[in-house]
Amino acid sequence: MESATFGSLAAPIKALTRKQTNKGWQFHKHWLSAEYHTGDLYQDARQEHFRKQWEVKSPGPYLRFVRDLSSEWPHLRGLSDFMEVGTDPMRWRDFFNKDSDNKYTYPEDEAERAQKQTKRVERTNVSQIVYFEDGRVTSETYTSPVELEAACLDVTQGEKEKHPKLRLFVVEDLSRTVIEHLGSAFDIDPDFFRAHVFDWVWFNIRDPLWVPPTLQVDAMRRDWYQLRFCRARYFPSLDQFKKGQEAVNHFNVGRKLYEDENKAYWDSDVQSKIPAKIKKGPVSWVKGIVLGSGEKSPKEKGRDEERPGPAPEKLVTPDPESLEDSRVDAKVGYMRTRATIWSRQQEESDCKIVVLLLDPTIEEGFPLWRGYRNWDPIPAMRDTTTANGRPQLATSGVPSLTRRGRRLQQDTAVPLAPSKFPSPPPSFFSDFLFWAKRPDAVLGETTPANASNVPTISLLRLVSAEWLTMSQYIKTRLSQIDWEITHPKEFLTQTQFDIILNKLHTWRRLVPQFRDMIAETQIRLFENAPHPSPLDPFRVEFRLILKQMEEYESRIDRLTMVVTSAISIADSRRVERLTILAMLFVPLSLVGTLFSMSDNVAEIGDTFGYWAVASTFCVAVLFGWTGWSRKQSSNLKAR
Repeated sequence: MESATFGSLAAPIKALTRKQTNKGWQFHKHWLSAEYHTGDLYQDARQEHFRKQWEVKSPGPYLRFVRDLSSEWPHLRGLSDFMEVGTDPMRWRDFFNKDSDNKYTYPEDEAERAQKQTKRVERTNVSQIVYFEDGRVTSETYTSPVELEAACLDVTQGEKEKHPKLRLFVVEDLSRTVIEHLGSAFDIDPDFFRAHVFDWVWFNIRDPLWVPPTLQVDAMRRDWYQLRFCRARYFPSLDQFKKGQEAVNHFNVGRKLYEDENKAYWDSDVQSKIPAKIKKGPVSWVKGIVLGSGEKSPKEKGRDEERPGPAPEKLVTPDPESLEDSRVDAKVGYMRTRATIWSRQQEESDCKIVVLLLDPTIEEGFPLWRGYRNWDPIPAMRDTTTANGRPQLATSGVPSLTRRGRRLQQDTAVPLAPSKFPSPPPSFFSDFLFWAKRPDAVLGETTPANASNVPTISLLRLVSAEWLTMSQYIKTRLSQIDWEITHPKEFLTQTQFDIILNKLHTWRRLVPQFRDMIAETQIRLFENAPHPSPLDPFRVEFRLILKQMEEYESRIDRLTMVVTSAISIADSRRVERLTILAMLFVPLSLVGTLFSMSDNVAEIGDTFGYWAVASTFCVAVLFGWTGWSRKQSSNLKAR
């Protein structure tokens, strides 16, 4: 930082000009869009005009029921619009008016639009897990509307004596057919589906999807509840991150993948270079005199001003064939996620019906830090089986760990035994199904087998793991910001603390949102829970996570004060240098004034002599004061 401060008089002027470190961080113009293409909350006529375009001529019984309710409960219009459009109603037309990629809309061509709309409307990915009193667990997956309809009819009209203790329907994403079949078969509250299809932290005063807040007294009487949490995902490049954003736009439910707007030195590979033989010339000789033998030449600015130049020990000979494939410029994205649970005890039997709505998972990127810890206990060495005289490891089959298993089998001579469980593509949906089918692993050996607690405990385990990962990630980013503040010379090419301030502003906005989500979960699940309860361990987990978020908030405030003070100090140094620069012109202006006082220069010889003596003394005092101030500054830093 000191070299940037006292290196040259041109440095502060250049530091005043901010450069973009990453084009992806710029403010997107469509965020300022104030146009509501399908009508805002108060434009009833315009909304009705567009509703006629997407109106379903032959609605099912549940859609007709929701339509009728929307006249008295206006917030349910969002659900009826979602069912008719097949996705977010804002995607019916070009929301931003310049959407060449059709990321938010259906295409203009009617045939293509009908095809894509039908695909969205009939999207079905539902799994039914059945828990019997004797401990047996069976499951079945439905990927078509016909299969789901048959399963619902079997539950409602099947043989009563065959009903088990619990039936769990797990839904990934939502569609009209899924809502229609589940809602009409089990008479589900429409608010249950309405709460899951959209995700907004706050609303503008004209937003048509506004939902009135619910009193806690009314929320406690519902037969459903919702958990809101955040999932972080790692992307090795900006292209992968953009593909992930495009994949999220294919969800039926309204979700977004956001960039965390934080970038650290360790996120990217250092660009490999071949060190060239330095030729000494006049320029390098002058630099040696100016900078001195003990100082290094200033680093050249690169593409990212947060990335310092590579150290000599990091310079390696590049491999041209593998450079493009192996170079990493990592991004981390986060997505606000919802899990909504509805449950009801059937009157004609002892069977309990539970419906769980989960968000889809994109295939691009990886779960941050490759996901959560394997909850299966680590097997003892003596318990491993042997094959051909060598130990044989048994894989647990956790979907999020399947890639690790494949890599382990390729890189080691130790064979892996086949898993006892199938390995679907890694996703939050598949992970939940994996653990929900194993009550012994979820409840523990000492816990009595209570099937009604398995879905909730499995979900809380996954949600807690996601929150812990997010908490560790926030700690990592704040620690990196601490390093950048402490060592600005190594991490910033100039005194541009506004970059750090922008990072802190991001977390100052996000951490309170996360804290509200955790507090909401605590109130809904643990406020009126009986004691003792199988959920008691998670009461402690969420209390610790909430405490961590509160600590991060105070830490962000402290770091913001430090960065603001550093910016003020840098500004005062700039003013100081500008003052010194102005003082250098004082003698010149005095000379100009003296020469303008008389046409005959010989007549002001005595005055010129006095000026020369005074100027010499002034220059000597100025240099002496500069040296003394630098010495005092060095002593303060040494302390």
